[in-house]
Amino acid sequence: MKRIFAVMTFFVLTISLAAAQRLPEVARPENYKLTFTPDLDNAQFEGDEAIAIRLLKPTSEITLNAVDIDFHNVTVTSGGATQKAKVTPDKEKEMVVLSVEKPLAAGPATVHITYAGILNDEMRGLYLGKDDKGRKYAASQFEATDARRAFPSFDEPDYKATFDITAIADNGQVAISNQKIVSDTPGPGDKHTVRFATTAKMSSYLAALVVGNFEYIEGEADGIPIRVYSTPGKKEMGKFALESAEYILGYYDKYFGIKYPYGKLDLIGLPDFSAGAMENTGCITFREVILLIDEKQGSVGLKKTIASVIAHEMAHQWFGDLVTMKWWDDIWLNEGFATWMESKPVAKWKPEWNYALDDVSGTGGTLNVDSLANTRPIHQAADTPAQIQELFDGIAYGKAASVLRMLESYLGEETFRAGVNAYLKQHQYANATAEDFWDAQAKTSKKPVDKIMPTWVKQPGAPIVNVKAQCSGNSTSVSLTQQRYYFDRSKFEAGNDELWQIPLCMKGSASGSDSKCELMTKKEETFTLPGCSTWVLANAGATGYYRTGYSADAVRALAGDAETKLTPAERISLQNDIWASVRVGREPVGDYLAFAQGLQSDRNRAVLEDVLKELGYISRYLVSDSDRDSYRAWLRQYLTPAMQEMGYNPKPGESDEQRTLRSRVFGALGYDARDPEALEEARKLAEQALADPSSVDSEMAGDAFALAALNGDIAFYDRISAATKNPKSPEQYYTYLFTLPQFSDPKLLQRTLDFAISPEVRSQDALNVLTSVMGNPAGQQLAWDFVRQHWPEIEKAGGPFASAEVVGATSVFCDAGLRDQVTEFFTAHKVAAAERTYKQSIERINNCIDLKSQQETQLASWLGKRGTAGGK
Repeated sequence: MKRIFAVMTFFVLTISLAAAQRLPEVARPENYKLTFTPDLDNAQFEGDEAIAIRLLKPTSEITLNAVDIDFHNVTVTSGGATQKAKVTPDKEKEMVVLSVEKPLAAGPATVHITYAGILNDEMRGLYLGKDDKGRKYAASQFEATDARRAFPSFDEPDYKATFDITAIADNGQVAISNQKIVSDTPGPGDKHTVRFATTAKMSSYLAALVVGNFEYIEGEADGIPIRVYSTPGKKEMGKFALESAEYILGYYDKYFGIKYPYGKLDLIGLPDFSAGAMENTGCITFREVILLIDEKQGSVGLKKTIASVIAHEMAHQWFGDLVTMKWWDDIWLNEGFATWMESKPVAKWKPEWNYALDDVSGTGGTLNVDSLANTRPIHQAADTPAQIQELFDGIAYGKAASVLRMLESYLGEETFRAGVNAYLKQHQYANATAEDFWDAQAKTSKKPVDKIMPTWVKQPGAPIVNVKAQCSGNSTSVSLTQQRYYFDRSKFEAGNDELWQIPLCMKGSASGSDSKCELMTKKEETFTLPGCSTWVLANAGATGYYRTGYSADAVRALAGDAETKLTPAERISLQNDIWASVRVGREPVGDYLAFAQGLQSDRNRAVLEDVLKELGYISRYLVSDSDRDSYRAWLRQYLTPAMQEMGYNPKPGESDEQRTLRSRVFGALGYDARDPEALEEARKLAEQALADPSSVDSEMAGDAFALAALNGDIAFYDRISAATKNPKSPEQYYTYLFTLPQFSDPKLLQRTLDFAISPEVRSQDALNVLTSVMGNPAGQQLAWDFVRQHWPEIEKAGGPFASAEVVGATSVFCDAGLRDQVTEFFTAHKVAAAERTYKQSIERINNCIDLKSQQETQLASWLGKRGTAGGK
């Protein structure tokens, strides 16, 4: 499953709260025969199920998972005898116990159940959705623990079985599932019956069914038919997704030792969908904006997102589907692998997008999560559905992927690939653990992977490697120490006992492009590099999942050589590390700004993008009111040369990277620097785009609307609001929708908040709109007050317990009073699926308050030393 942390911050996931326990080890399923008859008009469905099981021991009870199921009739057949079963539900455990009078012998048996279920409006289980024209459809979303809402089941990942799925749908409606259609026959009545081929062995959360009005375009790769489905009228917007999937499938077939195993591949865009996408075997479902795009008008950013999400979900067909973790505590075996893998085919297909640099930037973002005291280890125990769902976080995705990337660099690409394929071959159509993976890598590589990986998977946090280099003759002695890095200064300064085995590479100013790689296994170690170096970079190649710390002299020396002797990836990593030193008071913020100043002429999109993030953070949180004009003046001086060089309009033959860079600089110049010229240009471009969307470069349009909204009046607001009613593409709709939270006028922001929880906004989008207002400094207090006043509606708007997103959104606060309000409110209104998220939010607020207190005067001093000339 892909959680989306970018584009429009699509990361709403619905969550089940009930305390769940593991099923007793009494029986194992071998095959499910499932027939679904959805009644879209009445939001319900009938089910007929036969589960072929193997009883492991004699018993008179069989326990299944089931939620919101109305049982009609249940029988159990064993040894040629059929008995009617009594159904005893345990709602708290989300289970039912099926009891028979005469004990069942160990061996094969069949459980037959007829039942009714709800097509809920919560985007989980088998749920009811609507397209833009009001046409209803049924769709499934079973991960992590919601297959039990569609059919009584052994709803745990280790209980793999085959599935025979049949759908009885209204005439004119399409039915799509995990396998190809083997028959489509008329009846009963005004319906038709669609029967699908038997699936491969898979976990229950990977079963899928979609029924409704859909159309498709079709292609193929390596003999596998590929279809992209949409609701009517949108199928042509699936061309880019189809092209992506065709390339990616061919790439994976070559990379993995096992070819795509599921016979066909369908990609389905759904208007109502809780996650970003879901990797059901052979039947991947997506939120439609992450699948469908107007190729001529679509932005580069969305194309990159679509390609990477497709690559992520398709990687799951091997990692997660073919080989599945035994239990959810190893969800990183699914999500970390897919996140690590997703950039490979896209980087090969579109090298001009520089995906490898986005991976480096992503590692920096994940390290920020892992710098919290309230982070978690990659391997994390979880028992209840709420605990399981909270595992789908930046650690399972980002940290796991970054650690795999580091391990791949240490072992070598081909050796690592051989280990991956050995792991897949050994565990295909079965389940595996973390130990299974690193044992396979250790055997393949003959390196101590089984010793290295537990230090990254079993303990939380990440180290900082402190570097001291001393030149002596024709060599440089490099002394390294490691300790856990915390944003919390008191914890960081107190030191700690954690120890990592760190594969690291070093290069010095005298090394040229050569680097020396070592495995650091102790708290302190010393290595020697050839040549006399004025600095040593301890993350050469930027593949490491750790921070590096340097003396002030080394930072200045590195800054002087950054553009000439460091690769773009190394520049991204180094600026993240210098900022990390600022965060804990090792460096004044002026040192970071001086380093950023040295990168002013850098025109690498990814490098400047990362620098602009930190400059924006400084603008929002560290600049005092009295210094704001000076900082904005410095930012204008810093960014204007790049803007003048690129211009506001794209040039013929321009690269996608150049278009993206222009939009990033434009956004920062207008928002953080409040440059009058950029703001006026934004107003003009917004007016032009409203009149004719095709006349404005899509990369610039989103920024133009957001900047125009800063000083936008009610007339402009009304035009944006009206534009949401008739968009030409999903992307265009979200561009308009997420402009509404960017206004500064409190009355207009209040309208946006009211709109967010109204029936006019899909439930999947409601909380994203609300939290976007909270992320706007002009709307922060207003939105927080609104949350507290409308908590029941907010919980309902996002689906059960999706209010966890609002808990996370409070981390943008940097004020003791607001922190205390958050503490008070969520103490009284606990969100079970956000226990860790709540602790992280409070910690982030405290860290921000501390950083502001220690660096605000440093920033004022740095700006003051630059004087009037520096601010022009």
